[in-house]
This record gives sequence, structure tokens and C-alpha cells, in this order.
Amino acid sequence: MSLFRVRAVCGVLPLLLGLGVARGQATSSKPGGDAPARPTCTELLQAQDVKAIAACKAQLDEAESGPSTERMARMVANDEYGIALLADAHQPKQALVAFDREIALLPSSTVKPDSLQWAVAFWHRATAYQQLGQWAHAEGDLATAEDTLTRAIAVASGDVPRTQHFTQLRQRVRAQRADMLEHLGKHREAQRVRATQ
Repeated sequence: MSLFRVRAVCGVLPLLLGLGVARGQATSSKPGGDAPARPTCTELLQAQDVKAIAACKAQLDEAESGPSTERMARMVANDEYGIALLADAHQPKQALVAFDREIALLPSSTVKPDSLQWAVAFWHRATAYQQLGQWAHAEGDLATAEDTLTRAIAVASGDVPRTQHFTQLRQRVRAQRADMLEHLGKHREAQRVRATQ
């Protein structure tokens, strides 16, 4: 894998893993102090353990077999399975399928178009497109992620820590988007994106 593609995964991976924890994923300890259960998909992703692929696939299978109204569980499961396929299995085509399914569920979910979860779904898919060398698709999804984070910053105004966090994430998205624009030969637009704060 090229250094550029490694950076595409490694640069986003800490965010991906933190988001899984923020979504309220289960921990591996059983209530009442019993012996620890098998590590969850999220925990294995955080540990960068190759076993995450199987655990995340099992989580996805369980979510898919649940009620169709459980959209959030399906979205999280598709997202985390996609992350495992990108980071551990290096299978961006298969990851793209998982991210496409996640994004297809967004409009009918409780996730708002001005939320971090909405932005991250497109950011993750952009990373899969980037690994596949599909620069125009990656740039389009990164533009959506950037716009979504801009709206999230506006909604979070008054909450300084959230605003700062979203602003930092938007800068990371912008840097990745500028790289995509360079690949598309849009050097002037890439410079403009890099210059925005």
C-alpha cells in the first residue's frame, strides 16, 4: 500500500475509533463484575487487532437480522465493518459497500445533516474512494463532510469545546480534500481549500 493510502487510513482512524466509543458501544465487561466477555468490534478496532474484521462482521450480521426500525444499529455496524475492512483487511471495495449502506440509511435515521455522525459517514466513504484512487468521488464526499462540519460548528456555537473539536476535524477534512483536488489537477482550488480556516 502506498504511503498516500496508508496516510488516508491512519489519518482518519483515531477519529473513527473515538466516534464508536462516543456512540455508546458496549464495553467488554459483564455487569456485576463477572469475567470479561469477548472484546467488542469497537474495542478490537481501537486495539488495531485484525480480529476486528470477524467481530465487526458478526456485529453487522446481528444488526441486519434485527428489526428494520433499528437503523442506528445498522448504521454503526456498517460503519465499523467498513473501518475494519479499510484498516485491517485493506479491502476498500468491500468497505465501500458497507459505507454505501450506511449512507443510504442516513435520511431515514435520527442522525441530522448537521451532526458529526453525518459528516463522518461521508468522510469514511471518501477514504475508501481515496484508497481506490477514485479522486472525484473522494473529493465530493469530503466536500459533503466539510459542509456538514461547518453546519455542526454553527449549531454548537456557545459550546466552546465542541466547536473547537469540530473545527479541528474540519481542518483535517480540508487537508484531505485538498490532496484530492491536487490529484484532480485542480491546484488553485486545492490552495484555496488549504488557506481556509
